[in-house]
Amino acid sequence: MTPLSLPESSEAANRRGIIAMCTAMACFNANDTLIKLVAAELPSGQIIAIRGLFAAVLVYGWLVAGGHAGDIRKALSPLVATRAGLEALVAFLFISAIAFIPIADITAIFLLTPLIITALSGPILKEQVGWRRWSAVAAGFIGMLLVVKPGGAGFVAGAATLMALGSVLLCATRDLVTRFIDHQVPTIVITFSTCVAVGLFGAAMIPVQGWVTPTLWQVFLLFAASTVLVIGNHAMILAFRGVEVSLVSPFRYSVMLWAILSGIFVFGEWPDAASWLGIGCIVGAGLYTLHRERVRMRQRDRKTEAASTIP
Repeated sequence: MTPLSLPESSEAANRRGIIAMCTAMACFNANDTLIKLVAAELPSGQIIAIRGLFAAVLVYGWLVAGGHAGDIRKALSPLVATRAGLEALVAFLFISAIAFIPIADITAIFLLTPLIITALSGPILKEQVGWRRWSAVAAGFIGMLLVVKPGGAGFVAGAATLMALGSVLLCATRDLVTRFIDHQVPTIVITFSTCVAVGLFGAAMIPVQGWVTPTLWQVFLLFAASTVLVIGNHAMILAFRGVEVSLVSPFRYSVMLWAILSGIFVFGEWPDAASWLGIGCIVGAGLYTLHRERVRMRQRDRKTEAASTIP
C-alpha cells in the first residue's frame, strides 16, 4: 500500500462516520457558543492559548489512560503535523471572526466546507460525484448566501467574513489531509497534536495581541469549551477515517439547527425570512445529496453482486 492509498470504505465505516460527524457538530456548536461569550473581551490568541492548555492536559490524561503514551512520537509524522498546523490556523481565524458575526451566520459560512470537499473529492480522492449531487451542492451554496447576505455587511463584519471564509478553506484542506493519515496512528494522538499546536499558536500571538487578565468565570467558560472541543475533535477525526468523504461530510448541516437554537436562546439573534429560506435550501441540499449517495451505493452493490455470480 502506498503512503496515500486508501482502504475501501464500508457501509459500517460510513455509519460510524455519520454518527461521529453529528456528535462533532453538536460539540463544536457548544464550543462556539462558549467562545463567543468571551470573544468580545479577550484577544483571540489568548483564548485559544488558554483553551489549548486545558484541552492538551485533558487529552494527555485520556491518552495515557488509554495506553497510548508510547504512540506520542507518531504525532510528529508529516501528515499528522500538517493537520495540526492547519487546525491552528483554522482556530485562530475562526475565533477572530466569531466576535463580530452572529453565530448562525458564521455557522452557515462554515457549511461551505462540505461543498468544497465534494468539489475536491473527485479529482483528489477519485470518488464519483454526479451532476445531481453537483446541483445539490449549488443549491446549498445559494442557501448559504441567503443566510449570510454578504453585500449587507459593514467593513468590520466584512473583514470578519473574509477571515471566516479563509478558515473554511483551511478546514476543508484539513479534513482531506485527515483522510490520508495512516490508520496505525491512534485517533487520540492526532487529537493531542491538534490541541498542542493550537495552544502554541495562540501563545505565539499573545505578544502581538496583548494580554487581558481573564475573570474566573471566563476561565471556567474556556475550560468548558476545551472539554467539548476535545470530544468534538476526536469525533471529527473518527468521522473522516476510512469513510467516503462525500457521504459523511454533508452531515455537517446538522450544526445549523444547534446554531439557530444557540443564537435565539443565548444571544437573542433571530434569523430573518431570507435566513430561514437559506437554511431550508442548505438542509434540503444536504438531504438530497444523502439520497443520491444511497442510490449510488445500492447500484454499486448490485453490480458487485452481479459480477460475483458470473462463472
